Amino acid sequence: MRHHASHVEQAMNSKKTLFLLCTFLLLCLNACASKKGPSTPLLAHDNRIADERTFPQDPFYYAKQAGQNKALLDTEEQLVQDRRFNSTFFGPWSMTRGTTKKANACIRKARGYKLGGQRWPQSEWDVITSNANLASFPSLASPGITLRNTDLREIPTHEARYDKPITDARSYPFDDFQYSLLYVGMPLFITHQSRDGRWFFVETPLAAGWVDSNDVAPVTDEFMTRWRSHSLAAIIKDHVNLNGVGTPGSIGTVLPQSGQSGSSVRLLVPVRGANGYADIREVAVKRHEAQRKPLPLTPKSMASLCKIMMGQPYGWGGMYGLRDCSQTTHDLFTPFGVWLPRNSRPQGRTGVVMDLQNLPKEEKESIIKQYGTPFLSLVGLPGHITMYIGTYKDKVALLHNVWGVRTVEGANKNARHIIGKTVITSTSPGWELPNLYRPVSFVDRLRTMATPGKR
Repeated sequence: MRHHASHVEQAMNSKKTLFLLCTFLLLCLNACASKKGPSTPLLAHDNRIADERTFPQDPFYYAKQAGQNKALLDTEEQLVQDRRFNSTFFGPWSMTRGTTKKANACIRKARGYKLGGQRWPQSEWDVITSNANLASFPSLASPGITLRNTDLREIPTHEARYDKPITDARSYPFDDFQYSLLYVGMPLFITHQSRDGRWFFVETPLAAGWVDSNDVAPVTDEFMTRWRSHSLAAIIKDHVNLNGVGTPGSIGTVLPQSGQSGSSVRLLVPVRGANGYADIREVAVKRHEAQRKPLPLTPKSMASLCKIMMGQPYGWGGMYGLRDCSQTTHDLFTPFGVWLPRNSRPQGRTGVVMDLQNLPKEEKESIIKQYGTPFLSLVGLPGHITMYIGTYKDKVALLHNVWGVRTVEGANKNARHIIGKTVITSTSPGWELPNLYRPVSFVDRLRTMATPGKR
């Protein structure tokens, strides 16, 4: 038996030697090839663009470069911004009636595709339109609040509408009925109810649209007084357990802070009461999960939030509880008491705005580096927003949650190389792709640099 085992051992050693030799040869070949520079991703399944492999993907690298404890806004200005934040956040509770114009804009002729590739039939669209019952709009006038994270929709349905045939929703997260994700505890104004009672049309600090009636509740004057009598705290982690409320807290969530003790912070969360109105429950979270707003705005404190979001998947309008480009920036600024609009275009025009249109790439980069403030300035282009966080090897570094860059696939000149997550890139992501659409690339489309909180 020992003799047989020795033969087996010899055979295994020979195979091991052969494997090591082959591995060595492959490494040598790769080393030789790398001298010329890879023209394609290093691995067939590696979909990363070159910027992801070359630019440090750690936000703290750039925070150290920017002076990590440097105040990006002085104390007085940050308090001004925070008061403006609170005024906007609680704005819906000052409303007395809804606007028909906003509601009517939500119902139009059937268009687009359902999940599975079928065109939306006009008959089904008409049923949804009838259920919206806009002839009696506005049927309600009540302040309210979100009881959990919920979707703000263009029309009263959970079904999706795509601009092309789709069979896998995760492969193309662009439901055109989706306006935004609303976090738990967001004040709103309920202006209308669908015929079947399952949907409310609401005005929120972000936008107006339809929400599932199970996810919101009206509030009383007593509720609003108690809710507003406390300082607001901001959640500074994602997936924070709110102790049985049924929905997690995320960066971007704002709730009243009723106190703190030891390592815990006590927050108020809304729950549905026996009478259908919102009631208040107190929950405890860890101090590293929530802090009183506004937090001091420094490169280090902003980088700590950015670090959590790095690599998070893209979700248009907050689909699947994810973030798109503008929700990413909106949520990042929330703990610091700086209110940003929900969409990329108005975000790119908040604060001091500099025009980057029609400038050469080198001049755009020069302006961003000279006048931009890392971890504060936003660089915008049509349909997209990014945050300037500093430089790498003298190249501008942008942090953004981006779906992809435009490429050419055969006759299709509007294809995409999918990135689909939060990354740090140059102003020319995908520059190395052989099929990048070069007539008007990413950097060519940069339009504005906006610095919130500056005047």
